[in-house]
Amino acid sequence: MIDYKNELNKGQYEAVVRTDTPLLVLAGAGTGKTRVITYRIAYLINEIGIDPERILAVTFTNKAAEEMKHRLRSLVGTAAGSVWMGTFHSISLRILRRDGQTVGLKPGFGVIDQDDRMSLFREVIKTLRIDHKKYPPKQYMNKISWFKNTPQYVEGQIPDAGAFHRVDEVFREYQKRLDEQFLIDFDDMLSLTIRMFEASEEVRQYYSAMFEHILVDEYQDTNAIQFMFLRLLAGRSGRICVVGDDDQSIYGWRGADIRNILEFDKHFSDVEVVKLTENYRSTADIIARANTLIKNNAMRRGKELTAHLETEGALEHLSLLNETSEADFVTKTIARYAEEGISYGDMAVLYRTNAQSRNFEVNLNKTGIPYKVVGGTAFYQRREIKDLLSYLRFFDNSFDSVSFSRSLTTPSRGIGTTTIDKIREFASKNAVSLTEAVKQMFSAFGRGQQEAFRQYITTLDHLASFTKVSDMVNAVIERTGYKEYVLANESEEEAKKRIENIFELYNAAVAFEETSPEGTLTDFLASTSLSSSTDETAGDRVSLMTIHSAKGLEFDTVFLTGLENGLFPLYGSIDEPELMEEERRLCYVGITRAKRNLYVTCAESRIIYGNRTVSARSYFLEEMGFEKAKAVLAPSSRQFSDRFQNYSRRPSRTQNKEPLAPSKAGRKVRHEKFGEGVVINTTGEGAAEKAEVFFKNAGGLKKIVTAFLTFVDE
Repeated sequence: MIDYKNELNKGQYEAVVRTDTPLLVLAGAGTGKTRVITYRIAYLINEIGIDPERILAVTFTNKAAEEMKHRLRSLVGTAAGSVWMGTFHSISLRILRRDGQTVGLKPGFGVIDQDDRMSLFREVIKTLRIDHKKYPPKQYMNKISWFKNTPQYVEGQIPDAGAFHRVDEVFREYQKRLDEQFLIDFDDMLSLTIRMFEASEEVRQYYSAMFEHILVDEYQDTNAIQFMFLRLLAGRSGRICVVGDDDQSIYGWRGADIRNILEFDKHFSDVEVVKLTENYRSTADIIARANTLIKNNAMRRGKELTAHLETEGALEHLSLLNETSEADFVTKTIARYAEEGISYGDMAVLYRTNAQSRNFEVNLNKTGIPYKVVGGTAFYQRREIKDLLSYLRFFDNSFDSVSFSRSLTTPSRGIGTTTIDKIREFASKNAVSLTEAVKQMFSAFGRGQQEAFRQYITTLDHLASFTKVSDMVNAVIERTGYKEYVLANESEEEAKKRIENIFELYNAAVAFEETSPEGTLTDFLASTSLSSSTDETAGDRVSLMTIHSAKGLEFDTVFLTGLENGLFPLYGSIDEPELMEEERRLCYVGITRAKRNLYVTCAESRIIYGNRTVSARSYFLEEMGFEKAKAVLAPSSRQFSDRFQNYSRRPSRTQNKEPLAPSKAGRKVRHEKFGEGVVINTTGEGAAEKAEVFFKNAGGLKKIVTAFLTFVDE
């Protein structure tokens, strides 16, 4: 027998027992939202007598659904297995299996997986005689996937022909082949279910009547078609309970619409609202900072968290000399807490972008502290980093067969494994380097392969003209066309992350030269190998992750790093009110991951795209109430401090760059012909300055004289 009043606090109890009208539960961070959902389902089954098969509980991940089932099983036993519980897509698939014929699906239709889907797009591109190098299949797959998650697709529209080269033709041919093979893809599941509900009132009413109660987790993360699905299923006055936190809506870039939770009572009648504000996770000081920050957002329903716990901990804001000092401070503090008995697994380092992990990985490796990169890959194990380093490794050692193969085939040059194997065999048999083997075998290759090898060898020979490691890294980035390769083969969001990592590799080379002025390429490559040799088998490890990856997690001790304008918040968000509010919500999420100890750090300078650039403190620091920072100078960085004092009077390490100038990278610009874009990098100065700009709707990466660009954030 469950004692609801004693096992729940007042707000949780109200959220559980109000079952007659649509209910919006605004559940602040750490206030027990999963507890509310499971207890509410138990209350419906045990106290109201609702058949568990007539309860629908929707989550965003399979993991969340499994956790909820596990908790529910402890409350209602085997009845938990009868509740319709799962993600939007898994629920939609169950519905389509029963009634999919309403929208033309054949009984026993299949769902194509990601690999087969990619293969199908390759076939379509080939059939339509589209240049797959200029217009890669993956770009079509990503754009069509995005389109299928819009109301326009649900309404039966096709992609706009002007959006991307022949995308309307590719879409039609792709859909035709799916239909011929009785297949749907992942993106079709929800859209087809909505179409079915709109096409057949009988089917819609069947499911609307079947689900007497609908519960939705993480409602702030729903997008337009997920809202349409729920609206059709529940009706305007249906018994729907949504649980979420408008202050933790951080996936706008992925299509989530915060208005779904802000305007819930506009779409459903007689809505009741319950606010959960008692936080069971963090100290009062941490909660106070979070409250102070988030009050600066205008797009919110308004609530203020209170701390249930009476424990105390550390709460500090620290300003470090540079990114190396920041990583040094974090590492030493982790080591100190470990000596005091806090497990590594209960500590986390959070940052805004994946590329920021490198400095922390390097320092943790040096000190032997075990770590894991959550939701990602260790920096020097990331594909783009290994690809670019393979050029440098082969240049450094022309007998390195693995690096030869990787660098030669990425980006693709039309040289296959058979040819590579022959070169390896020739080199081994004649005791010559792989480069020499290519030169001696050159006449045996076809014309296309000869040109590919000529360009490849020219790129390697070009590296010999440099003495600085950073110049070599920059040359590999620029001459291999790797950025263009990434932009052509990844979604916009993924490409952005990979390009950030590419430039962080360049930053790593510049940082290496600062700390090892006499260091060689061999030394640099050795340092990257040492930095990637973390113990993957260790169970108790410090977590390194972006704040997006940290959502839903909690740690005793959290380091919230990189609080500098342009980094957090990102440059492109500062003059965009809605984007700025999402950045602030992301910061709020970062703060509320900490249970006892929270350290918020910024760096006075940071290497950005190869330049050491003076940083500006994040606006969020003042909004949190941190008027002044505790200045920390790591002992190991004192020597660098002396050099840094005179840095502005010395030539920049990067040719034609002004030292300590505000970075233009990451800023939004507008061009009269190409429209809006984002600056990736700049070269030159004055009237000769050029910007490398990524234009989303105008063919990707272009170099433009800066004078012809308007900075839209000015």
